[in-house]
Amino acid sequence: MDSFWDYVIIGGGIAGFKAAEAIRKNHDEAKIILVNNEDRYPYKRTKISKYLAKGFAINAFILAEADWYRERNIQIIQDTALSIETTKKRVNLNRSGRINYNKLILCTGSEPVLPEFKGNARHDYHTLRTAADAGLINRKLSQGDRVIISGGGVEGIEIAAQASLMGCQVTLVHNNTHLVNRHFDRSFSEKINNLLTKHGIQTVVNEQLVSIKSTGSKQKIVQIGDLIHSLTDHVIVSTGTRPRIELAIEAGIKTEHGIIVNEYLETSATDVFAAGDVAEHPNGFISGLWHAAEKQGEIAGGNASGKKVPYPIKRFRLKLEFFDQYFFSLNKPENEFAYETLALQKDDNKAYKAYLRNGKVFGLLMSNDPSMAKICEKAVYEGWDKQQFQEKILDREA
Repeated sequence: MDSFWDYVIIGGGIAGFKAAEAIRKNHDEAKIILVNNEDRYPYKRTKISKYLAKGFAINAFILAEADWYRERNIQIIQDTALSIETTKKRVNLNRSGRINYNKLILCTGSEPVLPEFKGNARHDYHTLRTAADAGLINRKLSQGDRVIISGGGVEGIEIAAQASLMGCQVTLVHNNTHLVNRHFDRSFSEKINNLLTKHGIQTVVNEQLVSIKSTGSKQKIVQIGDLIHSLTDHVIVSTGTRPRIELAIEAGIKTEHGIIVNEYLETSATDVFAAGDVAEHPNGFISGLWHAAEKQGEIAGGNASGKKVPYPIKRFRLKLEFFDQYFFSLNKPENEFAYETLALQKDDNKAYKAYLRNGKVFGLLMSNDPSMAKICEKAVYEGWDKQQFQEKILDREA
């Protein structure tokens, strides 16, 4: 393998993929290498939690076939970056040795937060971040198994739904008073909770897992809060993620919660960019959403290859789909009570709630009207007034 590359991209998620694509569009002859530490081509990570029950082939959800990389002369290797030497513009890889770069883009993504439990089986749990993780969970869970899931965010709920579809007895534990609290208000959370309960999933809110103890057989005793002790076969933890910044820290690149970038996604190191879940923007914002990482990868690749385009920090929509129900959230404010709200329950399933600031739509929640998702995004991004929102969304005939 060549020792020098015009562009080295570390990370095979959507940010890395879009960075490579953008570079090739801008620079026909550039030597591009994408370092991917997973066992398959880059894929749509958001799909894996939705297909735990069915399982999926190794090439499922890939963003492009092998021919796509070959036709664009983008080298993709399965390897792990061990360290970066920014003064020498060098990356040290686990299997492929040293490679030098002209420009480097860090798309190292995020990793699961691993809680500190008590008990002699405190490490005996699963997390879900990669397709390989999903394959392992699919193989481990069987019909009739008891499963406790820690974390009532989007991923935790999707895992709970999938485990239920596999015939498992599922308990979902969340450390807030209502599920998916970062993205939905109490009324929407109640709809989500009721849907889980309808399908036999027990929910425990405002509590968290304390310990995991072995019974001496394959089962475990899990303590939830101070009083609840439950026998289970499997524990799955989905309590959030954190940016993977170790490479940057060791290289002396400025970090806080993530890798610090400016408006052009440049890091503190010369000719080094960062994009996706690992990038921390000037206002301290880290997105953690798929479409944000997609856009950042595109802009980082473009800027690394000669453009000068600022990243337009904006909120991207989140969707939650389980048991054939659809929930949409975009820009829900942290302090809901500081905003005027406009809500409508259209029928038993379809509902809307808008947050207005100075008479303009600032954020929006919606359930079970997916054909309106793009229009909902437009309402937020364009800051529709009350009348526009009423006429174009609330008064629209189903």
